This record gives sequence, structure tokens and C-alpha cells, in this order.
Amino acid sequence: MIEFKNVDKMFASNKGLKGVNIIIDKEQIGLVGPNGAGKTTFIELLLGFHLPKKGEIFINGIKSTDKNFDISKIGYISANLDIPKKLSVSEYVGYIKELENSEKFNTNIEMFAKVLAFDLNDSSLIGSLSSGMVQKLKIILAISGDKEILIFDEPTRGLDPIAVELFEKIMDKLKEKDLTIIYCSHILDEVEKFCDRGLIIKDNTIVKDVNIKDHKSNLRESFKSFYEFTEIGDF
Repeated sequence: MIEFKNVDKMFASNKGLKGVNIIIDKEQIGLVGPNGAGKTTFIELLLGFHLPKKGEIFINGIKSTDKNFDISKIGYISANLDIPKKLSVSEYVGYIKELENSEKFNTNIEMFAKVLAFDLNDSSLIGSLSSGMVQKLKIILAISGDKEILIFDEPTRGLDPIAVELFEKIMDKLKEKDLTIIYCSHILDEVEKFCDRGLIIKDNTIVKDVNIKDHKSNLRESFKSFYEFTEIGDF
């Protein structure tokens, strides 16, 4: 379970988060909002990249700043996350396998690589791969371990249509497991498809918690109610 209690974290640029109170318990949660709204700050606070200026964050009852907090239980995928470009695919995969050191990881990584048609034994340097292939590698490595929380930040960016469809099948399988998933995307259709709830963020705070699971609430309409859209005239 993830709990944000009265969390504030603002930066000099006047970006960040303020007054966040939320509980996420083995659900799929979507974060939606334009660039600069506070989505990245939410994720980075959860990962411990920043400390709250005010309030506390608990993960499975343990404070995120506690030395006993086990970050290895969180899998993180981001299109903006750099991985070593001078290592070959096989070298990097071998390195992660050593870190994970579990039979489950070794079994899962082979399975997901097969699903996404990715060669784990590729001797090519990571820096020579297309952005789509790098994104596939990130996805495979993040979801193969024994994780309790998965954080997806624009996971389909760079993927071709076939890979997106295969990723959707993987998401369907992940949703069947007892996991907490944080899904951040600019594509509202993805959030509605993969998530139970949608958190709309505006001006650095959560302004709406939309229940998507019961299909009674429309995330797109809720989003439009908080943001103005200029109509396109004739041209």
C-alpha cells in the first residue's frame, strides 16, 4: 500500500506538488495532467529521488525515508531514464540478472523477451539501438523481477504499433496479479484501458480522483472540465 500524507514538495520554478493525500492499495492508478502539472514529482517522491518538504510517504507501512525501505520491490520504466549506452544488450542483461539473482526473474525475462520479440543475447551496444528497442528492454527488465509496485512513465513512447499491442497483452496479465501499478501517460485512452482510477493533477495538486473501474465516470470528460481546450476554426 502507498500512502501520501499531506505531502508538499515545491521547487524554485514553482513546479512540484502540494497538499497531496492519497492511498493506493494494490490498484492500477493513472496520473494525468499536462507537462509541469506535478506527475513527475509524484513519481520521483515515490522513488526517493526527492524528499517531501512537508508530510510523509509510506510504502507498505514503512516511511519512504526509512533505512529499512526496500526500493528493490519497485519496478520503474521511463522513456527518459538513461541506461548505459556503452554496454552491449547481453552485458546489461547479465548485470541486471546478477542484481535480481532470482529464479523467477530468469524465467520471466525469457518469457517477456519472447513476447516482445527481443534478443537478450544481442551483442549490439545499447547506444546503437532504436528508441523503440531500448524501451522494450526497459519494459522487460522492470517487469520481470519480484516487484510489488510498478511505475510506468510514458511506457509506450517509441514503441511501434505491434509492440504497443503486445505491451497491452502484458498489461492485461499484470493486472491479474496482486500488484500496485502507477501509470503516467498523456494518452487518456491508455489510462482508461489499464487503470482502476485516474488522478487528475492541475496546478501541483490532485484535483480529481476518478473511478474508472465501474465505467460510470468518464476520465476524458473529467479532464476537460479542469482544462480549457481552444476550438479549431476553419482553415
